[in-house]
Amino acid sequence: MSYRIPVIVNPAARSRRASRVVSQLMSLQPEPELHFTEYPGHATEIAERLAREGRELVVAAGGDGTVNEVLQGLCKVNAERPDPATHTALGALPAGTMNVFALELGYRSHKQLVEPWRITASGARRSLDLWMANDQYFVQMAGVGLDAEIVRQTTPVMKNTLGPLSYMLSAIKVLRDKAPVISVMVEGRPPLRGSIVLVGNGSNYGGRFRMFRHAKHTDGMLDVLIFREPINLLHAVELLGGSLLGLFDLTEDIDYLQLREFTVQADRLTALEVDGELSGCTPVSFRKAPFPLRVAAV
Repeated sequence: MSYRIPVIVNPAARSRRASRVVSQLMSLQPEPELHFTEYPGHATEIAERLAREGRELVVAAGGDGTVNEVLQGLCKVNAERPDPATHTALGALPAGTMNVFALELGYRSHKQLVEPWRITASGARRSLDLWMANDQYFVQMAGVGLDAEIVRQTTPVMKNTLGPLSYMLSAIKVLRDKAPVISVMVEGRPPLRGSIVLVGNGSNYGGRFRMFRHAKHTDGMLDVLIFREPINLLHAVELLGGSLLGLFDLTEDIDYLQLREFTVQADRLTALEVDGELSGCTPVSFRKAPFPLRVAAV
């Protein structure tokens, strides 16, 4: 029996354009099987059910938050299957506020979904490294400190109203607060301390900001940036601007490491985000998942 490709949609994401996104999805060929989320965590439940039904591919249509919710559901089922060839693959259509993972896969715009869908429906598959932060799976990025606190303070209403600008407004607020003291613990090394820790499996962070210049989804390593000193708004703008223009330069105040496994602690409870979603707080252990992730991509 053949199935249409299931696509999980967050209709509340960027609600001003939600109807346009749904219209685009309904016009795609082959016609997708749409599943709409109704509450936080619903995408995870839908993805798990579809994976248990034996669907070969489940697609997230939304931003990185929707992608991560779908990822959690698929991985819960895939973890029970010893043979990775039987795992349900993940697809991502860029239809949200932030679409970093879709960008990493080569999908450049949320304004036109036809080309990403063509590739998704073509049967093309890649295998990527999959990682865990405590018990949460992630595939693109994670952060402890400033960026996670920005995610925590950026409400759905702000994102629906202002889009990516909402993160900048939250950043201005968070940068006024005293930064935590964060320690990165690596076996066989003394602790590395800083105020912000950014973790990348792919090269992009927060959009087209290429912060992790050496990162690859298939090298079995996480790229880790440790900002030794607290940063101010001007410094943050310079860093993001430099990374956007390909001029991001590591300074003596930033440690850049490639690690397979490490733990992050802080002098107080400090927020953690994975793939742009708030996912708990310190302490957090980063390690490779026991199986890879199959994705719909060339």
